[in-house]
Amino acid sequence: MKRGMALIAVAGICAVLVVSLVMGIAQDNKAKPAKKAFIPSPVFSPPYPPLPHHFSDLKTIQILCQAPKGAIKRALMQPLEAVGDADTFVLLLGWTLDVEKGGYNVHEIAINAPVQWKGQRGNTTLIEYIDSDMGLLAGREPFGWPKKMADITWTQTATGWTITANKLKDQGSIPLMKIEYTISKSTPTVKWPEMGPIMLVRRTPNASLSTPAIGELICLGCNVPKPKAGTPLEIPAGPKDSKGSATVQFFDGPHDPLTFFGPTKVLDAKMSVMDGDMGGPGLGLGEVLTRWEE
Repeated sequence: MKRGMALIAVAGICAVLVVSLVMGIAQDNKAKPAKKAFIPSPVFSPPYPPLPHHFSDLKTIQILCQAPKGAIKRALMQPLEAVGDADTFVLLLGWTLDVEKGGYNVHEIAINAPVQWKGQRGNTTLIEYIDSDMGLLAGREPFGWPKKMADITWTQTATGWTITANKLKDQGSIPLMKIEYTISKSTPTVKWPEMGPIMLVRRTPNASLSTPAIGELICLGCNVPKPKAGTPLEIPAGPKDSKGSATVQFFDGPHDPLTFFGPTKVLDAKMSVMDGDMGGPGLGLGEVLTRWEE
């Protein structure tokens, strides 16, 4: 009798323990906090708003340039490879009056070139200058965009625009670029290279001698269906768009060797103007195609 009562008591205790364990697991699963939204440090004063970023009121000038032979290959980050031997690049000048409704007024100048990786084609930024610390950090930290700070000025002329880029005052405001865009209704028909999605090499340097540097190949737009393949930064055509001609001058600084890009000549130029919100998903995160230690 006593033995039977003891067995019943033990069975009851085990049942209670099992129920408690199951309920504890359920509560643990239920109590798991949702993944926090990414907030770049310092948390009390983030240097850029969380992604995705949306843009408003954009002006862009695209200039197709011919570089000296071998210049594009010289500037590429591994494992990216040049497409063919055309040595052409697109000089992209952008002016965004607002980013993410945050009052950011951003100017950028980028040298972009078509590239490939394991047969997959896209384009990469060889160097980019920007006048916003928000845009600099938002580009370099998640994506590895090779951005540097510069003083960039757009000046409207009677026939188009003049854009200059100079180093900041800590390097004596050394000139980097001078671009003149002239609107014209009689321009030649030129075939532009297919640029495709954006491929960027992000390098995270080692923090100590015992840790390796990390390399990642990141793609923006690789997950877009093929018929719509492109980039999340493409601007739709608008009524204020124009065609024209351009002159491009590059200058060398102590840490900015730009003249090896030439250009030997300007092949074509065009301008896009978009009033209001760009729409679409904005600039969100991409995907990592491959990762390695250095």
